[in-house]
Amino acid sequence: MSYFVRRAEQQLELAQQADHEQVVHAHYELANLYLEKAYADAAAVVEVAAQAA
Repeated sequence: MSYFVRRAEQQLELAQQADHEQVVHAHYELANLYLEKAYADAAAVVEVAAQAA
């Protein structure tokens, strides 16, 4: 599991623990950003591998 996926999971856990609506929203936004980064990195690895083949 990548660093960014782990960080997204941590943000989701923090969102579930938060009581304030804006804090919950901020944690979900951060989780989304981490997941976007994780999948962008995965796509880049696949692209590099395809170019090497």
